[in-house]
Amino acid sequence: MNHNILHLHPQDASVLKQEHDKETTLKETLQSNSTDNDAEKLPTPKGIGMAVAFDWGLTVELLLIPILSIFLGSPVFSRQSTMGSKFTSIISFLISWAIAALFGVFGEGIRRGWRWTRPVQIVGNTIGFLGGFALLVQVWNGVKVGNYWTLLPAFILLIISPLIAWRLSRPETARWFKAVTSLEARKRHGGSWILWIALWSIVGGSLVALGNAL
Repeated sequence: MNHNILHLHPQDASVLKQEHDKETTLKETLQSNSTDNDAEKLPTPKGIGMAVAFDWGLTVELLLIPILSIFLGSPVFSRQSTMGSKFTSIISFLISWAIAALFGVFGEGIRRGWRWTRPVQIVGNTIGFLGGFALLVQVWNGVKVGNYWTLLPAFILLIISPLIAWRLSRPETARWFKAVTSLEARKRHGGSWILWIALWSIVGGSLVALGNAL
């Protein structure tokens, strides 16, 4: 038997190793491209930015309302108020801030594509839309005396809220939440996207909080 068949020359072995390395690299590249193509094939979701801005706006609002009530001269913190009323107010402030943190985390869940957040957001915005009708009486009474601050929350609840619920209920949005990973969602909703959403949240939440405090 020819030993050349069983034992390769060192030079030939080196060539075979190089070819094997090239094949391995090619397979890894194809797998990576396949993953990227799968991410690109994900449907374009609707209403993600609006939903996150809504939730983060509530976070800003709930954080600012207790602070503004103090700086704008709330009677609860006057010298004539009792320690009991002050203690109750402090507890309510802490509860408000805890709820604000929950809305902040929930909005982040929408941004990251957590599946369970979509139906909860749809239900919440639907309830907010229905609650907006109860606000119309307050808007009408306020406008009659020259107070237009209530127009903003009414606009958010009656116009923006149902629009968010409708866009999140679209089939392409449902498919996106079902297929997307947290990494893909954060990659899509990152960078300048977060800055713009945060800006709208701060402006909207601050205006609503200021209107409630005045």
